[in-house]
Amino acid sequence: MSKGKKICLAIAAYMVIKSIVNLILGFSVNNLFWLVVFVLFGYFLYEGRPYFNLITAAVLALLFLLNLKTNITGHYWFYLGEGIADVVCAALLVINKDVKSCFDNKLHKGEDEDGKL
Repeated sequence: MSKGKKICLAIAAYMVIKSIVNLILGFSVNNLFWLVVFVLFGYFLYEGRPYFNLITAAVLALLFLLNLKTNITGHYWFYLGEGIADVVCAALLVINKDVKSCFDNKLHKGEDEDGKL
């Protein structure tokens, strides 16, 4: 398994664990929805589906931005830390060269990770 795929798997695990913890802290349909979404995103990240690194990064960054003011003004430090972790994961999905190589187009034209047909 490549380094990029391991990073994607770690981010997928983080998203699912985060959703489960949020579900335990306060059950709601919203938390259940995000659990399902993050399980699907995790699967697509692991599979290396085109653009899902960017889609997942955008969703994580958007969630951080939408909740930032509430987390700071309400002194919700746990959720602020979760948001910071979201931003770090989003940055890894967009910037890290190993992760980006997992989503390179050549991997979706019949070649394996080593570039062989």
